[in-house]
Amino acid sequence: MKERMLKETIHLIRQKGFTFTMNDLAKQLAVSKRTIYECFASKDDLVAEVIDHVVSQIKEKEQAIAANEQLGTIEKIEQILIAVPADFEFMDIRLLAELKKYHYDQWLKLDSFLKDDWAVVEDLFNQGMAQGIIKEIDLPLFIHMYTGSLNQIYDPASSLKNRFTMGEMLKSAVDILIHGISTKQD
Repeated sequence: MKERMLKETIHLIRQKGFTFTMNDLAKQLAVSKRTIYECFASKDDLVAEVIDHVVSQIKEKEQAIAANEQLGTIEKIEQILIAVPADFEFMDIRLLAELKKYHYDQWLKLDSFLKDDWAVVEDLFNQGMAQGIIKEIDLPLFIHMYTGSLNQIYDPASSLKNRFTMGEMLKSAVDILIHGISTKQD
């Protein structure tokens, strides 16, 4: 039941943002609010569980990609940088602003994860640099550039949304960051 509540909560967040009510959730689930409150003490606890669930899924996906021996180091980096944000596709800039306004502690948790939890990617970059397949770069700067491009991609006011899907924009941004814009082959 808890998993069903989480899935429906994500659906409601997509629909109404973080201003959804527990009444909305109870109605969608066809259960009483009391049933929901037996699983979650408050709406904030429910939102916390959603954020924890999404972060956990992302970490699992990162680990699975990093452990895939059929992929090269650069392929692993690309797949992580493309696949991971897909789990956040429902979290556009407007929703992040609402999360910050209505559930500040959860926003801090998510913000911290997005800014600080780069261990898997950093290990892959360091491995690639040691192998000589990635040139020596300032990794914090690369991460800053990547997260900056993510912010632009997730911006609901982006004029590119009419021409490209979120996935296409993400794939192109990662391709440019990893491979550059030159057609010259070394």
